[in-house]
Amino acid sequence: MLHNRTDNPMKKNNQITTLFGLMLIVAGVFFLVDQQLHTQWLIISIPAVLGLLLLMYGIVFKGKGWLIAGLLVTGIGLGAFLALQHFYEFPLISRFGYLALFFTLSWIIIFIILRLFFQNTAWWSLICAAVFGGTAYSLLFSKATIFDFVMSICLLLGAVFLLWGYLQKLLGLVIPGCLLITIGPGISIAWSRAASPQGLVETGVMLVWFALGWLLITVFSRIILKKFTWWPLIPGGVLAMVGWGLYIGGNPANALGFVGNTGSIALIIFGVYLLLLRFGMQNKD
Repeated sequence: MLHNRTDNPMKKNNQITTLFGLMLIVAGVFFLVDQQLHTQWLIISIPAVLGLLLLMYGIVFKGKGWLIAGLLVTGIGLGAFLALQHFYEFPLISRFGYLALFFTLSWIIIFIILRLFFQNTAWWSLICAAVFGGTAYSLLFSKATIFDFVMSICLLLGAVFLLWGYLQKLLGLVIPGCLLITIGPGISIAWSRAASPQGLVETGVMLVWFALGWLLITVFSRIILKKFTWWPLIPGGVLAMVGWGLYIGGNPANALGFVGNTGSIALIIFGVYLLLLRFGMQNKD
């Protein structure tokens, strides 16, 4: 386990001065060499190299703050190095995607290092990783519309809150997790695929997806608390009925198929409920 050293202020100031002096020297040497060789890549590699120096300083002197700063600067530096390369042609949107991807990896590594060496579970770092990870996915593997951003970020954030709530046995964390993993797809599926938005239909689809999130809270409460929490079924049922009503009002021709599809999902959730109920009975026996 790593611990912060309690060095005296004078020694600590000398160490920091040495670090920044070394960073300035490295940056100056890279600039000078690039001016002579015209490599066009030495300059853009400076942030990554400086990040590695910060990381090494944090490892040597066991400083949590320096480790975090080093990892973040290194991630941004590596992402910028790849995004600004002239050796190959990348679309501009993909360059920003790789920058977000490396930044995401930095946050994940921060979570792992703090957990392994400082016994500190930094869930905030996974929340940051989810936001930038969703951004990276949208920029690299989708059409990068606003709906893609909303869906990918909500799904990853929801997964983080569900994992956090499961490990900490806190329903208060599971609630936003269940809602987020259905809000994102609900908004995306309802509005992104609408060739000619009708308002009522899209709103109805979105509300039904929101209702599924409330139903999932009841299911996950059985997993986490070993008992069912029934009150989420009230807002979930209201949202489902309103959603069905709006969809039927806006598109009565396809109403039967829509109700059938959502009913199938409800049957799946009810089946999971029965399995969990049976599992709970076996545990009591």
